[in-house]
Amino acid sequence: MSELSEYEQQRLAHIKRNHEMLVRLGLADDPLMTPQPKKERKPRTKPPPALPETLRRSSRVRNVDPEYTKETIDTFGEELDRQCEPGAARKRQKVEAEEDEDEERVREEIAASTASFLRAAREAMARFITSEDGDAPLNADGWRDEAVRRWGELAGGGPAAAGRDWEAYVTSRLSRPPPPSADPLLQEFYAADMWQLLCVCVLMSRVSSWETKHRCISAFFAAHPTPSAFMASVITAGETAPLRALINSLGLFDDRLKSLTAITTAFLLPENGDAFAVDLKAHKIRGIGEFGYHSWLIFCRDLGDTVRPSDKCLASYCAWRKKQPARVDDAVEEVAVTTSTGIKVD
Repeated sequence: MSELSEYEQQRLAHIKRNHEMLVRLGLADDPLMTPQPKKERKPRTKPPPALPETLRRSSRVRNVDPEYTKETIDTFGEELDRQCEPGAARKRQKVEAEEDEDEERVREEIAASTASFLRAAREAMARFITSEDGDAPLNADGWRDEAVRRWGELAGGGPAAAGRDWEAYVTSRLSRPPPPSADPLLQEFYAADMWQLLCVCVLMSRVSSWETKHRCISAFFAAHPTPSAFMASVITAGETAPLRALINSLGLFDDRLKSLTAITTAFLLPENGDAFAVDLKAHKIRGIGEFGYHSWLIFCRDLGDTVRPSDKCLASYCAWRKKQPARVDDAVEEVAVTTSTGIKVD
């Protein structure tokens, strides 16, 4: 069986990073018990070692007897005859088929563990939506502590911020993702965190290389796990050189930096009320066009069965979502008609 592909490795890396976020929020235990693929039934074939220097010179020059004697050649010929015997090809095909089955089993296990973990992470992240839901905070101080726990010390303007409606601040920023699909899109790995989802849309836009997107986005969130971390190091301190080193492969660095700055500022420091909203009019955020807006509606508001995106991948996901069970949250059903700003979704 071959090594795990870059795709499977990235999936497992996304699961690990999501788990680390849940650990930081106190919603999961550490260490991460990442689902491991089953061991292979057959050992992998290793490449031959490099030849010693003594074997790289002719036997004539080294004044030694030839290595390939008549007996050696005969033995080699007999081995070739055995490989050509009737049934040998079938045996090789059987071995190859078993290896393919092992490889497919590993991929199925990774896909199942991905969906299972994404589902569990989303349930943990959405423990409450209102003050009456679950173990929700009971007062403004509790809601502010929740904001800091999720998005860092600079949420809402930091410790000096006063007069905010902290419950509206938090609940409007809690994502309600749809169920994970069998072959998750990149956005699905970040759907549990609204700020991360919007940043992903900016980072992946106009990038064709799958490997480059995953590598740069993973590095970005490893360095900036919360909007407060990005605000402190990049926006406030102006430390853009490390960020450039992480995401420069995506191209358009200056434009992406401005968009990431706009998203982070709008998310942490709202100017038009404490509730957070995204659209293409009154609540337009730099860098979030139709693709980002539709991704937000689909993966943070679970409106994939009502949105009609022009992006092919999003359209394919929406077609899949329409075949899944309907939402049971009445509040979400009401949002399905219009967004919180009254703008028609479709």
